[in-house]
Amino acid sequence: MDALHQAENYLVARGCDIHKVKNHLIEFRLPGETSRTPGGRLSVARDGKLTMWHRYAEKGLAAGLPWLAAGNIPIGNTSTPALKTHVDQLTVHPELTPLAKVSKFSFLPGQRRSYDPEKVWRAADASLQAAGLIASRLHGRYHDGSDQKPVYKLLVSDDGLATAFSFRGDIDLPAPWRAGRQTSDGKKTMFVTGRDLGLDGDLAPSRSSPALPRRATPPEIHPVNLDLNRDTINSWLAAETPPADHRHLVKAHAVLDGSDLRVYARDHRFAGAMLAPMFRPDPLGMPGMVELCGVQHLMPKVAFSTDKIMAKGSRTVGAFLPLPSPDSLMKVMTDEGLAPIQAWLAVANTSKPLVICEGVATGLAIQQSGAGNTLCALSSNNVMAVAKWVKETGLSDVFPSVVIAIDHDIGRDAAGRLKSNAIERALEAAKVTGFALAVPPATSQVGADARDLLGQGGPQAVRDFIASAAPDAEVEKARADIFLPVKESQLAAEPEFER
Repeated sequence: MDALHQAENYLVARGCDIHKVKNHLIEFRLPGETSRTPGGRLSVARDGKLTMWHRYAEKGLAAGLPWLAAGNIPIGNTSTPALKTHVDQLTVHPELTPLAKVSKFSFLPGQRRSYDPEKVWRAADASLQAAGLIASRLHGRYHDGSDQKPVYKLLVSDDGLATAFSFRGDIDLPAPWRAGRQTSDGKKTMFVTGRDLGLDGDLAPSRSSPALPRRATPPEIHPVNLDLNRDTINSWLAAETPPADHRHLVKAHAVLDGSDLRVYARDHRFAGAMLAPMFRPDPLGMPGMVELCGVQHLMPKVAFSTDKIMAKGSRTVGAFLPLPSPDSLMKVMTDEGLAPIQAWLAVANTSKPLVICEGVATGLAIQQSGAGNTLCALSSNNVMAVAKWVKETGLSDVFPSVVIAIDHDIGRDAAGRLKSNAIERALEAAKVTGFALAVPPATSQVGADARDLLGQGGPQAVRDFIASAAPDAEVEKARADIFLPVKESQLAAEPEFER
């Protein structure tokens, strides 16, 4: 088999669609790509060297081994990262994962403290000097030979990540350096990892300095309950798909799809209850990681005046449930209860909005209606924390928009005050983050949420609800009935929906 046919077979095995083959250049579409002109390109040289890129992947392609960084390919006034390997390195087997674009939201699995910072420093310094920069007398500063004034700076973090930037505001370094996030004052940066620099990943700390302890858990962040986590993971793996008539799937005249959740097995003490695993950002700040922190039980019947119970030992502060497929995180859970959020992003529909809501059933209604992906904050108390995490980590950049969807909790007491603080909390979160705010239509009953809208008007009603999201100032103006005080005489009794 010649190199061109071998490369074609490899692309097909990774889920790609071959569009055209001409002059040793293969044009292909990524899985799910629908553009009329496909963006994928794979060049096959006479000696078997392969170069692959995608015209519309600003961060490049996620291909894994045996592909290596090959610098940037110029495309008009822009460029895109390319990958290289040799045709003899390609293998076709059933476990090949589909090719995909590198997400704008990325993390470095296994990078934290995997490389000695001093070794990374020496390798990064050598790489910069090999690129033509000249070391200054000042540690970590470089000039380009035009004068002796340092214009470049090198920083290496405790976890072995090397970052370089220019005081002039722009920087362009050859591979393996990659474009990073801008600094707070707008300067472009580039970075490399210890792996990029060819280091072995020695876990030992530098001999010239004592080992750095893992950052202490902040006092307000309580450690997870390991016994509860262990039971949640084991129960999830042994659990079954919820029955279609489960109480939480048929309430409010809306039939929900519970296939993303699980029910405890028949021999478990909570048999019949649905599991809603709870996650929170890694308290120790590991980039892109979330931690299993508890579980909410959605009971098959009312018990002790409620049908939703937080399992004893759950840590609720900042917790959320992602939809679709929390299973994507449960499958890759480490022994420490950590999972990369990238595993969830791989199954989320990143062409649709990310919606932050309260309840699990609300999130199911939004997700299954096609209105967006959801992070169920489980309580109005968590909306602010979840929204800030989405904003600060750059997760918001992955989606076309982020919407905070609130319940129609407009019931007031005799003094005219809102009985619930949920709307005020959501409004404040929207103001802090700049995310849009979605409020159920004014004609909705008190307490109505996306699940109720689904039951009354079908999926389109939910899609219209999320599509109506607007900046907080516009919502305040449009819904003066909520955000402006009213007198008792103006209040009308409204029936409240069963929550």
